[in-house]
Amino acid sequence: MTVLTWADLLEHRPPLDRPVRLTVGVFDGVHMGHRRLLAEITGGGGNLLPVVITFSRSPAVIRSPDAFPGSILTSVQKMERIAGLGVGAAVVIDFSEEMSNLSGEAFVRLLRKNLTIQKIVVGQNFRFGKKRISGTDDLKEMLSNTGTEVLVSEPVLHAGGLVSSSRIRTAIQSGNLGEAHEMLAARHAIDLRGVGNRSSNGSMLRISRSEIVQVLPPAGEYTVSSEGPAGTASGTCRVDNDSLTLAAGNCGGATTVVFI
Repeated sequence: MTVLTWADLLEHRPPLDRPVRLTVGVFDGVHMGHRRLLAEITGGGGNLLPVVITFSRSPAVIRSPDAFPGSILTSVQKMERIAGLGVGAAVVIDFSEEMSNLSGEAFVRLLRKNLTIQKIVVGQNFRFGKKRISGTDDLKEMLSNTGTEVLVSEPVLHAGGLVSSSRIRTAIQSGNLGEAHEMLAARHAIDLRGVGNRSSNGSMLRISRSEIVQVLPPAGEYTVSSEGPAGTASGTCRVDNDSLTLAAGNCGGATTVVFI
């Protein structure tokens, strides 16, 4: 998968010079609902490029940093999962003040100017543009008579409720890791790549909680899998108010902690 910036899109960088199927969103977690959107743009074959437009950080972090509990995935994890589902290119936007003030009409106008969009797929709760004023009906109107197909995907339900990133964060914070696993179609995994404030004695690794940008379960001890260059090892992870303590074989070089 080719990862590009918003500036790359405005400069028509390859492979964006091909007709595309497109979806837009934060995609935190790449959960069951997101996977349905991605399946719509990656299926069907042909020479159309499946493209995701997403954000380097959730806009919620910018709007309400103190209220945001943490991301489900780091940006690296998100790109890896999106690539693994067959997406050809991802345009990653830094959610700046300039971008937040872009109207829905201006955003769509820029997309149309710089991409040949055969199809755009969004969820029913999709909102975009300044103050998130524009929605799916507005998107359909903006793209009417342009030759672009607009598909609003049906919501994905689990256990009688809508699958969403906020619901998954709540499940993780509540310790309902099994429920989070089912909605994510993957285990919750803490990415330790780039984490600098750590101390290790080989079989135990202590990490400052301030280094972790992802949402965590409540304080307690959890069964985990430690993954890294030395391989995978079963172990435990103690979550405290100020730190995470990983106990597993060869965990000093661990890159990922997977909650089982």
